[in-house]
Amino acid sequence: MKNIRTSKSFLFSTLVLWVLLSPGYGSKDPAFKSNLFESGNLLISDDFDQEKYKGRYGPNKKNVKQLADGTLEVLPLSGTPGDLTVFHIYNLPPKFICHLRYKQVCSSSDAGAGIQIGGHKMHLGCTGDGYSLFLRNARKTFKNSEVENFKANQWIDMLIEYQQGKMLLSINGTETILEHEGVNMDGAKSIVFKYRKIDKTLFDYVRLWEIKE
Repeated sequence: MKNIRTSKSFLFSTLVLWVLLSPGYGSKDPAFKSNLFESGNLLISDDFDQEKYKGRYGPNKKNVKQLADGTLEVLPLSGTPGDLTVFHIYNLPPKFICHLRYKQVCSSSDAGAGIQIGGHKMHLGCTGDGYSLFLRNARKTFKNSEVENFKANQWIDMLIEYQQGKMLLSINGTETILEHEGVNMDGAKSIVFKYRKIDKTLFDYVRLWEIKE
């Protein structure tokens, strides 16, 4: 009977140790924080440190690879540095928060790090001393010269809080709230990273919340 107790105790201890050492144990979903919304439903939380890439970004999985250091690498579609690079974060809800950290790697130190929000509806580009946001439907451009290091070969911490007509944009901690009828994705449901002359784009993490309020 003593041997049976010892065996059960050993099995229990082994199980506890396995749980504690299992990947993801003790990990928590990122906390919801927002200046525009009260609550949200977490749809995506990728740190790219799992055993296998989940494959939910596109359009072509062949040029997307999860690296051992916990980053996602996106190469040009042709595989040749400097050729066209395209990467999408799909299925954005009508109201959302997207928080991501990324870096574009290229030989040019003054290259921008822009993106397209809502397909081609809103184009965020580097101006050398900040950024410009072009609202295609309204043919209007907003500029911010207070943002630092919004360029290639630098890690960019970006937060987007969006609803039609209003958007909070935070780049490397500098926040701007834009209210304009041109802040409109017009049915598009993706954030697009589309470049030429970029060797690769790296992603540290991607978070996406759906807002239903």
